[in-house]
Amino acid sequence: MPLDTLIVFTAPGCPHCEALCRDFRARNVHFREVDVSASDEAMDELRGWCWEHRLPVIVDHERVSIGFRGGSSTFDELGLE
Repeated sequence: MPLDTLIVFTAPGCPHCEALCRDFRARNVHFREVDVSASDEAMDELRGWCWEHRLPVIVDHERVSIGFRGGSSTFDELGLE
């Protein structure tokens, strides 16, 4: 993964995840999207960065940010717990 690539952890049905990815694409921001609902490995990768139970989670090298424009969805709301 190139050093300038962000990791964005998302899940289907999360409006904040969708808005973040749409915004990044519109601004040509390079990122790797990881759908945490797709596999146990994806959820394990997220847990390697943080124990947060809200999405989206953005990893910029070693800095972790939660949410987009002040909003986030809980795992429970997304059926992930």
